[in-house]
This record gives sequence, structure tokens and C-alpha cells, in this order.
Amino acid sequence: MTSTDPSSPTIDDQLFDAAQRGDTATLVSLLDSHPDRLNVRSVPYEWSLLHAAAHHGHEAAVDLLLTRGLDPNSREKGDNTSAMHWAAAAGHLPIVRRLADAGGDVVGHDDDHGLEVIGWATCWNNHHGAVAEFLVSRGARHHIFSAVALNLAADVRRIVAANPSSLSSRLSRNDNHRTPLHHAILNGRPEMVALLIDLGADPLAVDGSGFPAVAYSTSTDIDQRLMEKIREMTDAELVSAARGDRGPNVSTIDLVAALALHDWKLAEQLARADSQILRAAGPLHIMAKRGDLPAVQWLLDRGADPNGRWSHWDAEVVPLHMAAAHGHTDVARRLLRAGADASVRDNKHGGDALSWAEFFGKPEVVELLKTHGTSGRPE
Repeated sequence: MTSTDPSSPTIDDQLFDAAQRGDTATLVSLLDSHPDRLNVRSVPYEWSLLHAAAHHGHEAAVDLLLTRGLDPNSREKGDNTSAMHWAAAAGHLPIVRRLADAGGDVVGHDDDHGLEVIGWATCWNNHHGAVAEFLVSRGARHHIFSAVALNLAADVRRIVAANPSSLSSRLSRNDNHRTPLHHAILNGRPEMVALLIDLGADPLAVDGSGFPAVAYSTSTDIDQRLMEKIREMTDAELVSAARGDRGPNVSTIDLVAALALHDWKLAEQLARADSQILRAAGPLHIMAKRGDLPAVQWLLDRGADPNGRWSHWDAEVVPLHMAAAHGHTDVARRLLRAGADASVRDNKHGGDALSWAEFFGKPEVVELLKTHGTSGRPE
């Protein structure tokens, strides 16, 4: 008897629950009783049962659904992806192999991120190299973003040699139109940063939010070659200005590079050349995000505002938000001593520094901020 209780799970609900859990016995029972529901789709993106089982890593369920006749190349509507995209993203190599053996497309053109299956396996700090190797063995090819993500220098050189414009290619709107250089920093690949710069990548190119690659680093050991390249450009401008007996055309990005390299002489020269550069929003936030305590100290000593607001992606934040989100306890402590207001909330999420530290799982900063909130400024 079918339940009339509207809160009872439908047959479709039960099927997706079983696929997600890898419960093949329930899948068999339900599909035997309701064979017309094999091609059921979920809302709102119309995932198939195969998408659900593949994404959750249930090889036996995938095998069952393929045997029952589900199409391995069927796409859902959210990202226009097949089940293989999701299996690859999660690193489920046996399932990727099973889907390929069943006729699944190992390339997967035209997904909404424009990354293909190989990009889903590699480009979001998942770095499933074994999955990528298998895909290549079946006919897929690396693009510059997957090669950068996996630190494959030879592939990057090959791709750029064949198509130099790949250095300025862009990820989709879903990934904020980042360049390969942004992508290398976001994936923590200092060797790739250096290689891309040496191959001619534009160190000043901005993403969809208007941010150059220097705004992406969350540590001091990822983008040194990028900062060196910007310093080379700064030095050239200073020489040109002196030769032409004019004031130099410098900006906050020049100061950021000098500070990142701890080139205090250059930083002082830039501050003298443009008295407003120390008051501009951004440098203190970026140095706090990188966890660069000496640079933070240098800026604070010269009057940088510890409570200045800066539009970071799509939220206005203070430097303490940046230090808290990335677990830079020493920087957070120094900002507090300089008068940073821990109660300031960003204008998008309404979060103070403590809530940011809690959200991003930074227990040492959480403890610091809780102590600060109950007993005044830390010593």
C-alpha cells in the first residue's frame, strides 16, 4: 500500500537516498518494482542516479546502474556535467575507470566551468593526479590549468609553446575569470608561479574582481618570483623617472612587492615618492593575509590604519579578518596591539574576526580573540 502521508519519502526519494549511500540491495529492490523510475532526475539540477552514486564513490552502485542501462554520458543541468566529472572531482579512480569502460567520455567538453573532466579532477586543490593520468591514457589532454594544478612543468611548456596565448587564458565566470598565474598561487604552486612568469605571464593581470595575482597568496613562500618580477618593473620605472626628471608612476602593487621581498629600502623610496601610498587600502590587508609579520610591523610603524576597510572579493573587511581567516596568530596579535577593533563586522556576512576564525577552523586565532574579548588587549 502506498502511503498518503505527504512527508513520506517518495520512490524517487528512496532511490536517490540508496544511490547516495551505495545501498545496492535497496536499489535492486526498488528498480525491480519500479523499472520506469530508472531515469528519474533530482531537483533542481536534474542529477541522475548515476551522478549521485558516482559522486559519493559507490562503485557497486555505479556498476549496477550502468548494467541496468543508464547512460554514462548523460548530463545534468546545473554544470552540464556527466557522472564522470563528479567522480573525477572526488578522486574516485575506480569509478572513473568503470564509467570510461562503459563508454563514458573522458574529455567532457562544454561543462559550465570549461575545465573538462581532467580539470574537475585537478583544479580545485583536489589534485587527483592518478585520475588525470588515467584520463590521459584514454585520450584526454591537459590544458594549462590542469597542468599548473599538478605542477607539470613539461606540459605547461608544451602547451605554451603550441599556444602562447594560453598564458592569458581565463577560467570561467564560476572561477572569477582567473588567469593561470592566479590559479598557480591559489593552488600553492611556487614552481608554477616562477615558470609562468619566466614564460611571459603578465604579473599585473587582474581577475574578474579586479585583483592581481599578488592578492591571492596566503603565505610568504608561494609567489616570490612574481614579486621579483614586479620589483624589476618598479626599478625600471624609478630609473625612467629619474632620467626624465619626473615623479615616478608607482602604485600600491609596487609597495606590496617591495614589502613581500622585505626590500625596506625600496619600500621607503616608494613611500617618499608617493605620500598617499601608505594610506591606501590594501597593503596592510594583503600582508596580514600572507602572515608577513615584518611587513605588517613596517606598515603599522608608518601609520597604516589597523581598522582600515578594503573590498576583498565582495566584502569590505579589515586586516584582522584576513589574519583570522588564514590562521596567522602572530599577525592578529600585532594588529590587536596596534588598536585593531575585533568587533568590526564585514559588510556581506556580518562576521567579526572571531566568527571568521571559527568558520575557517583556526583554533589558535579563536583562542587569541576570545582572550582579547574577555580580558582586554593581549600582552
